[in-house]
Amino acid sequence: MSNPLLRLLLPLLLLLLPPPLREYFSASHRPKDAGFSGELHPVVLVPGQSCSDLEARLTEAYKPSAPRCGAMKGNGWFGLWKNVSDLAANDYVDCFLEQMRLVYDPAINDYRNLPGVETRVPNFGSA
Repeated sequence: MSNPLLRLLLPLLLLLLPPPLREYFSASHRPKDAGFSGELHPVVLVPGQSCSDLEARLTEAYKPSAPRCGAMKGNGWFGLWKNVSDLAANDYVDCFLEQMRLVYDPAINDYRNLPGVETRVPNFGSA
């Protein structure tokens, strides 16, 4: 990070994350010999912990990494983002990160949801 303003603002922005995600991104979770590998990854900014809702629906194409991550599969839309209070209490941090993950589609040079995860913003554009 060569930009001094970014170096100052990044720790402040991390304070806005919900506590389970803040802990996940803390320095204790980074490998000690981490260097820049040249790979770039998308950054998804979700405004406000209590302002925006993000709902998800898990289809048959979803292959969960753990059985608990597929608990909502086939049950329709559920609160993905507004459900942050349950993340640490029920050990859902890994599931949340998996279901929020984006994958790169080289055929269209764009990013998509993980296969089997559909997302929507309820009442988008309404006052």
